[in-house]
Amino acid sequence: MDLEQFIIKTPYLYHLTSQANAANIIAQRLLYSANELITRSGDEGIQNVKREKRAGHFPLTVDGVAISLRDQRPISQVALPKCLTDGWNIGDFLYHLNDRVFMWPTIKRLNSHYGRYANENPVIFRFLTRAIIEANPHVKFCRLNSGATRANSHLGGKAPERGPSSFLPAADFNFSIANVAEVTFEGQCVITGGFSYSDSPEGIFQQVD
Repeated sequence: MDLEQFIIKTPYLYHLTSQANAANIIAQRLLYSANELITRSGDEGIQNVKREKRAGHFPLTVDGVAISLRDQRPISQVALPKCLTDGWNIGDFLYHLNDRVFMWPTIKRLNSHYGRYANENPVIFRFLTRAIIEANPHVKFCRLNSGATRANSHLGGKAPERGPSSFLPAADFNFSIANVAEVTFEGQCVITGGFSYSDSPEGIFQQVD
């Protein structure tokens, strides 16, 4: 995939988070993966969460600040093993997911995720794609909703395969721009350039000072 064309055709990237996390994200201009936040908490008793499914939102504290990790309820631990590749087990896959910051490239893609959390009044951040990718060249792309393991009738009732090659740099992403479902960053994502926030995908986005 041509990265420059992706940037031109996808001017914004969207990230959904709990209201509890928004102020800290704005102050730090940083997004951390779940694994990074768990490590930074310094709590040895929760390190195993990196390889376990979060059935509900998971609270933790980092540098005295309360943070909420979003649940992973769409992941079926029955369906998941049937679609993993390269010898991965459930723990391997969950660790891989938890090691990434996730963004969505379109309002349509965002809406498919937002619907599950609309009643919680989450915060949606909108970032400038060029600024974010230039500041975070470790960006990788995924062509499916990696955290949803719904069966696909075209695949004999199995969910689409996923594993080490699910997240790829642009040069190795041999699909069209329209096939980008998720834009991800391992470890952390530096926020730069102008950005804004809203309480719904179709709402008015307010610029962050």
